Amino acid sequence: MKRTINFRLIAITDRKLCKGSSVIDRIMSICKEGVRAVQVREKDLSEAELLSLSKGLRTITLSFRSSLIINDRLDIALLSRSDAVHIPENGLPLNILKQYRKKLLFGKSTHSVESAVHAEEDGFDYIMFGPVFRTSTKVKYGKPLGLKKLNEVCGSVSIPVFAVGGITPGRAKKCIDHGAYGVAVISALMKSENLNHTIKDFKQALGDL
Repeated sequence: MKRTINFRLIAITDRKLCKGSSVIDRIMSICKEGVRAVQVREKDLSEAELLSLSKGLRTITLSFRSSLIINDRLDIALLSRSDAVHIPENGLPLNILKQYRKKLLFGKSTHSVESAVHAEEDGFDYIMFGPVFRTSTKVKYGKPLGLKKLNEVCGSVSIPVFAVGGITPGRAKKCIDHGAYGVAVISALMKSENLNHTIKDFKQALGDL
C-alpha cells in the first residue's frame, strides 16, 4: 500500500554547520518558514544525546505540523514519537521492521538504480538518491552520480524520489525537471544566512514545500 508523502523538502540536520546558532534554533526557524519535514542526522552523538535532541526537535515539529524523521535509529524514533525512520542503503530490511508500519513511514538511501528498485520492492515509502552533485557532506559516497542517473532512478520506481547531495534552489529545479519528487538538503539550509530567502527560493523551485 502506497503511503502519502506530504512534503517536498527535507531539511537534514548538521549541528556543526549551524554557525552562531544551535541546531534547535535553526530547525525552529526552518519550520517557521514552512518546511514540513526534518531529518535528524547526528551520527556522532551518544544515544542519550541523540534522544534528547530528537525529543526537543519533536516538540518543534509538532507545533508546526512538520514530520520528524530519525536517521537509522528505530529505537530513537519510537522513544521520541517521531514520524519516520530513514534507513541507510545497507541498513535493516523493511520486513524486519514491518510491525511498526502503522506507526512510522520508512525511507531508504540508495546510490544506484538497482538499490532503488529493491527499496520499492521491499515496501519503502520513499527513497533518497545521491549524491547527485558534489558536496562535502557526502564525499565518502564517491563521485556525484549526476542528473542523468537521477532520471534513470526516477523512471525505474513509482515511489517518491528525493534527490540529495549538493542541493541548492537552482539545482533543486533541475532535479524536479529530471523526475525527482523532492529534495533533501543539508548545507544550503544549515548554513543559510537568510533562511526566509533561501526557503522561498526552494519553494519556487519545487512548487511546494
